[in-house]
Amino acid sequence: MLQWVKRHLILVLCIIGILSPVVGMMLIDIFYFSTIVGWIIGFCCFVTSYIILSKRPDEEEIAVQTSEETIKM
Repeated sequence: MLQWVKRHLILVLCIIGILSPVVGMMLIDIFYFSTIVGWIIGFCCFVTSYIILSKRPDEEEIAVQTSEETIKM
């Protein structure tokens, strides 16, 4: 389960970011500022996914490093 979360975390955060303003608009009758809260949560999800994506090492760099280490041996 943890491996699945690590692999699909960006996708899940983006889906939450897209759906949160819509859910906030649906809840406008319950809480007056729910639309604003939904947009803020969506923005935070997109920013978090961007930060995670920018900090994650590229698969190409890992493949190049491992092949270079193999050649040095």
